[in-house]
Amino acid sequence: MGAKAVPVKRLCGWRVTLGAVLVVSLASAGWAKKKPHDDRTILWQPSAAGCSLELAKTDYLDRYLLRKGDWEIALSVDARELTQSQRRAGHVVGVLLSVRNSGATPVLVKQSAASLEFVHHSQWQFSSWDPDNLASHIQHQTDDLMTQTDKDLEHRPEKVEKNEDRLREHQKLVSEMLDFLSTKALKDATLDATTPEVSGWVFFPSRGKWVGGWKKQEDFVFRIPVGEWVVEFPFRLPPEGRPGLKERPD
Repeated sequence: MGAKAVPVKRLCGWRVTLGAVLVVSLASAGWAKKKPHDDRTILWQPSAAGCSLELAKTDYLDRYLLRKGDWEIALSVDARELTQSQRRAGHVVGVLLSVRNSGATPVLVKQSAASLEFVHHSQWQFSSWDPDNLASHIQHQTDDLMTQTDKDLEHRPEKVEKNEDRLREHQKLVSEMLDFLSTKALKDATLDATTPEVSGWVFFPSRGKWVGGWKKQEDFVFRIPVGEWVVEFPFRLPPEGRPGLKERPD
């Protein structure tokens, strides 16, 4: 997949998708940082035991599955995510993660420590957004936009009706996004006999010091701590054999 090799135990992984989700101006999200070395890494590989890949059929999500002992971990990635992130305010990237623990030993899935590495951009990685912080950021950005729009309309009264229609649509999309975050975003969770499975979206910024516009094809590595291990999923967008990114100005 183009990700840098790591001297670790190798098993498998799965790839993640995000449907069309609007986020408002998220340029300040997260800090880019160099990836840490971790000797307790489980790496998804296409030909490794316990690893499989299910290509999207109807929902656009390519799914990568990793099995290790009592765990089953699925990462789903939308093959169109590269294009969608270019057209989405804030250029936010999202992946869907599902983890199941059928064993007796509790396992902590730590969304707050997840990261996404941008392989072709100096191998820099971004930490995941905390869902509550992301929702708050979206709301603050929206409030700022509303205030600025009101000021602009004071000087351009002839555009009031047109801008009000746009603002209503914008507010509707923001409301849907906030509802999505409150119900679908992944948070830290301990999987045990009472709660054996968790599933939710993980979000990342995609702009920073070493990460600017997308290339036509990009390689990524998603990492998340599960129990005492760090699970790695390398993936490519768009995948081989899929249409390339159609460029669109910011």
